[in-house]
Amino acid sequence: MYFQLPSFLLFLLVALFIIKVSKPSFRIFALILLSIVFYSYWDVGYFFILIFYIVLGVVACHLLARNRRYLPFLIIFSLLPLIFYKYTDFFLRTIGISGMGVALPLGISFITFSLISMMVDFSRSSVKNINHSDIGLYISFFPHLIAGPILRTREVVPQFKSIHVSWGNFVYNLPLFAVGMVKKVLIADPIGGYIAPVFSDPLSHGFWDLFISSLGFSIQIYCDFSAYSDMAIAIAGMFGVCFPENFRSPYLSFSLSEMWKRWHMTLSFWLRDYLFVPLVRYFGKGLVYLPILITMLVSGLWHGANWNFIIWGGLQGIIMVIDNYIGFGKFVKKYAYTKVFFIVINFFVWSFLAILFRSASASSAWDYYQSMLSFNIEVFSPDNMFVLFLVLITLSVHYFDNVNFIREQAAKVPALLSVPVLISVIVGCSLVAAQHPESFYYFDF
Repeated sequence: MYFQLPSFLLFLLVALFIIKVSKPSFRIFALILLSIVFYSYWDVGYFFILIFYIVLGVVACHLLARNRRYLPFLIIFSLLPLIFYKYTDFFLRTIGISGMGVALPLGISFITFSLISMMVDFSRSSVKNINHSDIGLYISFFPHLIAGPILRTREVVPQFKSIHVSWGNFVYNLPLFAVGMVKKVLIADPIGGYIAPVFSDPLSHGFWDLFISSLGFSIQIYCDFSAYSDMAIAIAGMFGVCFPENFRSPYLSFSLSEMWKRWHMTLSFWLRDYLFVPLVRYFGKGLVYLPILITMLVSGLWHGANWNFIIWGGLQGIIMVIDNYIGFGKFVKKYAYTKVFFIVINFFVWSFLAILFRSASASSAWDYYQSMLSFNIEVFSPDNMFVLFLVLITLSVHYFDNVNFIREQAAKVPALLSVPVLISVIVGCSLVAAQHPESFYYFDF
């Protein structure tokens, strides 16, 4: 049930209606049931996975209320399903054993990270009473269930008591949902269709195909993932729940260090708070840059159980260590006229490294780099021109692509005019998407 398909739009309307007519005391429970239906729609077996995590969350909070020393054990236990599903085959292949072919349940990484965040925050809090239904909804709430944003209990749970559906909430969040729909259906999916054969067989393509595809993938993954985030934030907002922003014009960053403060921010801040900061405290002043490298290696491994992701994360970490060591950020701020130049360079560096991210394996990425850097120049095709056009269009409006700007500017248009137009855009894009349904890229993580 992809967000962009008519089946989800129907599900969303039913969910909004149910919450609208429900008594306040029943709304949290109703949303939990709706979320279970949403998750089970993908696979009936997912029902048991979600119930397991909800029960684990409830048990964990009870144990932590008694003794905070349970936290390390609970974190390890909560990671076991993720390790089994996501990394078993990778470990077996690494030691020369054929994989088991274990399928990765959708959203398990995001569910696990949200659960760990809840347990850590609860262990640190002086509040030791938390409602079971709040825990259930925090873990299962369907807008963020598959691909985030990664939530924090202190930000989201207090809002559950005021869940409601209103015309104002609907109108305020509809533009954000429409923008997400456009980014997914009209930009990310067409680019994805173009670059797929290039990445699957890079040795048979020339320089322009490979170069344009590397830039195209950067736009595809941004428009795809930020589209999901926009739509998730908008859906939650329709129920009166405010989700954290996940992207803030990341391609206007002048360095990778700044990029990770704007890209997939809920993951970046999660890694900062629960991994990087503890590592800094552990290593102290003796190894000040090692936490950066370890954090980025973990980020790479989180994104995928394959060596190309680990190399991608390691290279990101090395560049960020160099960035911090030479004080690059201070240099750019001091000489502000260089910022535009470094923004362009940073986008090309990101796109160059993203080849590792998109490739099926490290060897496939190596083939891609070799073929592109051989500079076998072929004719610039109409397909190249179309993808480059989408890249340039996306970058030209990138500054304005943030949650608050979209909502605030749309709010200036009378609802009687904006709502019919936005609904037409959403339905039109949904009908286009239904012809060739495409998964969201981050569903694989």
